[in-house]
Amino acid sequence: MLNFWIRVRDRLDYLGFSQKELAEQIHESYNTLQSWISKDRLPNAEQAVKIAATLQTSVEFLVTGKTARSRVVHAKTIQLLEAALKTLKDER
Repeated sequence: MLNFWIRVRDRLDYLGFSQKELAEQIHESYNTLQSWISKDRLPNAEQAVKIAATLQTSVEFLVTGKTARSRVVHAKTIQLLEAALKTLKDER
């Protein structure tokens, strides 16, 4: 199964929503949603955005498992490492 659908199921569990409720919220039939899941097919971009909004997350997270916050944390870490390297270089 695509990690996309695993993350969708995790978010559904976390929020206490059923797959039927998700289908209703994104204006798709339950059978369509089940077909996407069982055939490991990603929804189109518009539906992915609706799914993410309903699940109170981002499409990026559903697709990659990464969040914008993790990019910020990595950027800050890189900045700190660059500053440390500069300090070491200046001390030589």
